[in-house]
Amino acid sequence: VTLHGLVVNCKAGPCLKLKNDIVYIPELENNEEIMGKTISATGTLLEKKIIPDPQIDESGAISTGAYGSQLVLENISEVKIL
Repeated sequence: VTLHGLVVNCKAGPCLKLKNDIVYIPELENNEEIMGKTISATGTLLEKKIIPDPQIDESGAISTGAYGSQLVLENISEVKIL
């Protein structure tokens, strides 16, 4: 699949900000050249758990996290800055 979006820094690393969703792109984590830019990226779109669930400790403090799974683009074969 090819996705077009703005590269932003999210809770679990770089992601593509789409019109109605966020797709994580962990393979591009060390690519500062694309941060803040609109790109197209081609790869395999998966739904998987990459952010741990929030945890509540004995005193009731809640850690950061996210319930459920996230969208992730893996096996990226092409990236273009638009």
